[in-house]
Amino acid sequence: MGSWVHGVLAIGLPLCVTMAGCQRTAGQPAAAKPDTQPATRHTPPAPTTRFTDVTREAGINFVHVRATTGKKYFVETMGAGCAFLDYNNDGRLDVFFINGAPLPGFKATKKLTPALYRNNGNRTFTDVTAEAGLAMEFYGMGCCVGDYDNDGDDDLYVSAVLGPSRLFRNDGGRFTEVTKEAGVDNGKVFGTSCAWLDYDKDGDLDLFIANYVKYHSLKDDLPCYFREGVRSYCIPFTYQGESCRLYQNQLKQTGAPTFKDVTKQAGLYNPTGKSLGVAVWDYDDDGWLDIVVANDTEPTFLYHNNGDGTFTDVASEKGVAFGENGVAKAGMGIDMSDERNNGKASLIIGNFSGERLAFYRLMDDGFFAEHCVKSGLGAVSLLALTFGVFYFDFDNDGWKDIFVANGHVQDNVELFQNNVTYRQRPFLFRNLHNGKFAEVGIPSGEPFTQMLVLRGAAWGDFDDDGRLDILVSENDGPGRLWRNETQTENHYLKIKLIGVQSNRNGLGAKVKVTTGRLTQMDILRSGSSYCSASELRLHFGLGTATHADKVEITWPSGIVDTLTNVKGDRMITVKEGSSRAERL
Repeated sequence: MGSWVHGVLAIGLPLCVTMAGCQRTAGQPAAAKPDTQPATRHTPPAPTTRFTDVTREAGINFVHVRATTGKKYFVETMGAGCAFLDYNNDGRLDVFFINGAPLPGFKATKKLTPALYRNNGNRTFTDVTAEAGLAMEFYGMGCCVGDYDNDGDDDLYVSAVLGPSRLFRNDGGRFTEVTKEAGVDNGKVFGTSCAWLDYDKDGDLDLFIANYVKYHSLKDDLPCYFREGVRSYCIPFTYQGESCRLYQNQLKQTGAPTFKDVTKQAGLYNPTGKSLGVAVWDYDDDGWLDIVVANDTEPTFLYHNNGDGTFTDVASEKGVAFGENGVAKAGMGIDMSDERNNGKASLIIGNFSGERLAFYRLMDDGFFAEHCVKSGLGAVSLLALTFGVFYFDFDNDGWKDIFVANGHVQDNVELFQNNVTYRQRPFLFRNLHNGKFAEVGIPSGEPFTQMLVLRGAAWGDFDDDGRLDILVSENDGPGRLWRNETQTENHYLKIKLIGVQSNRNGLGAKVKVTTGRLTQMDILRSGSSYCSASELRLHFGLGTATHADKVEITWPSGIVDTLTNVKGDRMITVKEGSSRAERL
C-alpha cells in the first residue's frame, strides 16, 4: 500500500514526513544501460480513441462491499479483483467480480458474495452466481483462471483474507469448491494476486499465490491514528510480511489433481515480501517461465527459473529490486510485455502516490534499466496511487499500450496531503512506437474523466469485435465494463491455444506474429495486473495488414507450430502439434 505520509501510529511511532523517510535503503539498482535496439522512430497518426461505460446496459449491477464500520480495519483499504473468463466454453467472455464480507459492526442488507455474469452474446449479461455454485460469503481478494485438471473447463482460484482461499473446480459450467481435497487453502493467510503456470513443464498447471502481511484474524489488526482521536488506516510497516506460496500440481505424478506445497524446496520462501502482484514471463528467453513479484515497501522479487524445480531471486543483480534512488517502492499491480517489439521484456509496476510508476526495460546486456521518465510515464503518474496495470493493444496497431487503474487507500487523504485525492482518474497510455508513451485518457471518453477508487483491472474482447475492452473493480463501489469503440482501420488476430503434451490452456507458450518487417512476441500467461485475470486468448494488432505472414508458436513442451499467410480479423484455434488453424 505504500509510504503513507503525516500522522501518528497508535503504537506511538510517527508516520513518515517524506516518502524516502518511510523506506529503508537496501542497495542500489544497476546503472542504466544503453538500448542498442531502439524502436521504430515513427510516431503513427492518432486514432479516434473512445471507451464507453456500458455496465448498466449490459445488465451488470455488482457493487463491491468493503464493510467499513469506522474502525479503520486494515483490510478495508485493499479492494479486490475481477476477471474475464469463458466459464461455460461457449466462446464468449463472461465476467467475474470478487466481493468482501461483513466485518464486526457492519450490517449487511443482503448476503455478500462474488458475482459471475454469463455473456448472452448480444452485449448483455445474466447473473448466474447462484446457479454456477459461487454464491459463497468470504472476504475475497484476487483470482486466477486456468484448467488445472486438463479437462477442458477453466477452473477458478480466489484468494482471501480472514479465512482460507478457495479453489473452484469447473464441472461443465458449474463450480464445485475443492479447496480442502486439493490442498490449496494457502495456510489461511492474507492472499492477494495469483497465477497458474507450468513452472516444471510437466504438462499440468501449478499455482503461485502472492501473500501480503500477517493478518490472520481481526485480532491482528492494529489501531492507528492520523492525530489524537482521529483514526487512520495503518501503513504496511506496521505488519510483518508473509511468504508467497507455490503449489505443485500432482496430476502427472499421482494421477489425482491435488497439490503439494513446494515453496521452500523451490527456493521461494521469503516472509519479508508483502506481495500484491505477480507476473509470469520468460525474461531471459531460456525456455523456462520466471516469476516477478511486486512487494509493498519491500524490494521486488525476480525469481529466475533454474529449470530444475528451483528459483533464484536475481532482482538486485538485474536492477529491478529497488527504485532509481535505491529505495524499495510500494509495488502493487504488475505486468510484463514486449512493448518495443524487439524481443525483450519491459516490466511495469504500480506504486504509491509520490513514487511514479516503475518501468524497467531489459537491455542488450541482460540487465534492466529504469525508463519511467524517459518513456513519458513519469510526470503523469507522480501523484497517482496505482493498483491495476496492464499492457494491451487497444488500437490494434501492433504496439502494446498501457492501462493504469488508480485510487488512494486513505479515504481522508485530503486532510493531510496537498494535491492528492482519494478518488483518482485512470490513465490510458498510447504507445508512440519510438520508446515513448502519451497519456490519452481524458479525450478517450467518460471512463477516463471519472474520479474513482479503482483496484482490479483486466482486458478482454467481450463482444468479439476485435477491440480489447476493460473490466475494472472499485473498492466499495460498482464493477464497471468499458467497451472499446476506438475508430481505426487497423486489423487484428486472436489466437486460442489448446495444449496436448503441454497444459490444456497452453499457458507459457511463446507466440511470434510477423507482418512485413514487424514481429510481435507475446507469452500466454496467467496473473498480472492486481488481483485480476485477463482473457486467456492472445490478441495481436496487425496494423494495416490484413493477414499475418507467419505465426510461430513455441509450446512449453518444446514443440513448434508454424502457420503462414494467416488471415486476420478473426480468432483462430491452434492445437499443439497441428501447425494449422482449426475450428473446434
